[in-house]
Amino acid sequence: MDKNISRRSFLKGAAASVAGVAAMGLVGSPILASAEENWDLETEVLVVGGGGTGVSAAAEAAAAGAKVLVLEKSGIVGGTSNLSGGVMQAAGTKYQKEFTKYQDDTPENHAAVWIKEGEGLVDEDLVKDLANGAPGHIDWLADTCGLKWTSIYGHCHIPYVEDEIMADRIHVYEGGGASGGGVIYVQAVWKYAQEQGAEMQMNTEVKKLVQDETGTVVGVVAEQDGKEIRVKASKGVILCTASVDQNREMAKRLSPQQYYDQDNGVCLSVATDTGDGIRMGMEIGADIAGFGGCIDFCGKTGFGTDNRTPNFPSFIVNQNGFRFVCEDTTYAYHYRAIYQQCVALNGHTYMIFGKSSITKSQAVASGYAPWSSEEAADAEVEAGTLFKGETIEELAEAIGVPAANLKAQLDLWNSYGETGEDTQFGRLTGVEPITGPFYAYQNVAFNLGALGGLKINVDTEVIDVNGNVIPHLYAAGLNAGGWIGPYYPGSGTAIIGTVHWGRKAGAKAAAN
Repeated sequence: MDKNISRRSFLKGAAASVAGVAAMGLVGSPILASAEENWDLETEVLVVGGGGTGVSAAAEAAAAGAKVLVLEKSGIVGGTSNLSGGVMQAAGTKYQKEFTKYQDDTPENHAAVWIKEGEGLVDEDLVKDLANGAPGHIDWLADTCGLKWTSIYGHCHIPYVEDEIMADRIHVYEGGGASGGGVIYVQAVWKYAQEQGAEMQMNTEVKKLVQDETGTVVGVVAEQDGKEIRVKASKGVILCTASVDQNREMAKRLSPQQYYDQDNGVCLSVATDTGDGIRMGMEIGADIAGFGGCIDFCGKTGFGTDNRTPNFPSFIVNQNGFRFVCEDTTYAYHYRAIYQQCVALNGHTYMIFGKSSITKSQAVASGYAPWSSEEAADAEVEAGTLFKGETIEELAEAIGVPAANLKAQLDLWNSYGETGEDTQFGRLTGVEPITGPFYAYQNVAFNLGALGGLKINVDTEVIDVNGNVIPHLYAAGLNAGGWIGPYYPGSGTAIIGTVHWGRKAGAKAAAN
């Protein structure tokens, strides 16, 4: 390609992207390295961000023989990956055959589910690449990093995804599976990365990417101990800084549901997830992809997080008192619907249940219920975290929804409860009659971050707004977009993505 044409294309893309960044109040411009550039530090592969994605990238690049330096904004390794359960989705593994009934599952079926959940908005090549790579990462984590896989479960159904391609694919390692379990995975991978020679410097915030006259990324400008430093990367820079989780202005522009959650939900991502990599990429002309959804779940009940427990007999209504979603689908699917109803009606949504839900439901019989007794529920009413009504009309008044509508919805639900079949939304569990006194829980999203990031190809190379690769710039994990659709497609997707895209980026950069 004519270098002048390539350079003009780069400048055009950079100008367009800088305009987009400027619109967010984050004005920036590309930095070009001079021939006499003085660098404070030099490495071959520079990884920006020391979370799950960053340590995976560092491990693979170092194992390939490259000199690797990780710059981490905070003072700890792991980032938001530490707060996860560390579970990972994969199909066709030896562990799936050992722990489940699914003996003939395939990555092709796995990709088909993810693509369906993507609702036509994902890059199918990225999704297929992730599904095909996932089984090998499960083996690598066990054989090379020392994780011990102990069980597998599945994520909950989605009304439009065929049962034939669903399977239990969520792999759990020893000590993982609950909030905070991700630390085990991060530390195991980082230990291996260090053994291969990777190094990390903490409390170092990367501010800008540096390019040469051809548009190739050659290093970064960072702040360390209150001073500006310049770090050269002769083989490439890998951006692993998550999405716009805690950046209000970028979320408002790019991810409305994430922005809504910042004021109306509980954002659990670490404070340093402020979209730095996305901003820096956009400053030099990078395109973006996959924005729209986020990782939302019900922190109170845990409903929809997996397929091992029946849902609590209850239904969710909007501010008009009408049901609008299948409540036992995977959590981010029904929380997307909750968000849409809240903004459409400028109100709240509520989970409606009754005394019968607590005292005689299948969920209680199986040992799973969010409220263990009527006394426990009443204590929360007293504390102001639950609403109660002796009749459904009293409850409607308490939560400010039309009583006639809520009564009609209860009657319809109870007709389904008599037959055990929800013909309205296809719910599978907890379809039982509900009798009073009645309770309402105002739904609150617990949020583990935004979906969407820089546009990449299957080699994790960042693509500019004109469709060209930005040389020596890579993005991985949730810093990259397009491989997850408009809602989070079930537990274990993000973490296997940190491993897959991190390792791919590390290998690609090391090979330059």
